[in-house]
Amino acid sequence: MIQPGAETPRPLGYVPALDGLRALAVALVIAFHYTGAPLGGPYGVDLFFVLSGFLITTLLLEERAARGSVDLANFYLRRARRLFPALAVMLVAYLVYNAALGRDALATVADHGLYFGNIYFVVTHGADNGLGHLWSLAEEEQFYLVWPPLLLLLARARRPLYWVVALLLCLMLYRGFLILDGASMTRLYRAPDAHSEGLVLGAVLAFLRRRGFVAGEWAGKLGVALVVPPIVAGIWSVGLPTFELGSFLLIAAAVGETEIAGWLSAKPLVWIGTLSYSLYLWHEPVVWAFHRHDRLVALALSLVCAWLSYRYVEQPLRRRRQDGMETAPAVSAAAAQYHDV
Repeated sequence: MIQPGAETPRPLGYVPALDGLRALAVALVIAFHYTGAPLGGPYGVDLFFVLSGFLITTLLLEERAARGSVDLANFYLRRARRLFPALAVMLVAYLVYNAALGRDALATVADHGLYFGNIYFVVTHGADNGLGHLWSLAEEEQFYLVWPPLLLLLARARRPLYWVVALLLCLMLYRGFLILDGASMTRLYRAPDAHSEGLVLGAVLAFLRRRGFVAGEWAGKLGVALVVPPIVAGIWSVGLPTFELGSFLLIAAAVGETEIAGWLSAKPLVWIGTLSYSLYLWHEPVVWAFHRHDRLVALALSLVCAWLSYRYVEQPLRRRRQDGMETAPAVSAAAAQYHDV
């Protein structure tokens, strides 16, 4: 519900339950890539999308409210410093591995390192090269290239939430048209124009929170009820709206004082959530290097690589960023915690 008098909520800050959700998302993706089950494993990416749209929009709205404007140049610089180093380390390791086997992987690395992985996948119709999972990072980065300036324009409108909801509906109708027109699953799942409604749905939640929306216990329970059937059934093109709505409700419950927020804040989930970005980066190229065999060993090695990346690449950059943010208190502390921002 929307609470009167709560038009300007406190800054989001760090919410452990959101890392718990991130852990569930990456677990779904890894389980699908390693075992083919559950059938709805690819929905883990959609949970990432809704969460990312919520976090980025929240941070932009908080900065605008505190400063009266948003430093877009600094926004993009923060993203590059936060995301690219860990990706670059993994891609260098991928290049070295292929070079040791006498293979030239430079063109493949360039396609994915420059965040064109989703377009590359649609054009080439896919290839098992160990980097196919990076399409989702490309989708997010392309969205964030467009969304911040568009958001600032929408925020000047009298009722910006209405415009964001209208954008969401247009994207859903467009996707429905593509389905009726016989678009391929590759086109629907990986093309940037056909799979961005989850990101915008997260933005809707960010606007609602700014207007005082507070989720009750019902949100977490209904969210679970909505996300489980699509995961089990695995009918992605049909189940996507249901799953995304469930993700919307789970995130709303996670940032509130709900029972499910407590469950999602369990230390093992939070620990996996803090590693989720590096774990997402490494899990696919590692199992690919094992030729899809010895998957338990590949999973263990992926966890080791993810921890090393988190400990020696992500954390040092985060500490530097937090030090720099001491002079820029208007930016929420969440900006230094989540890999999406």
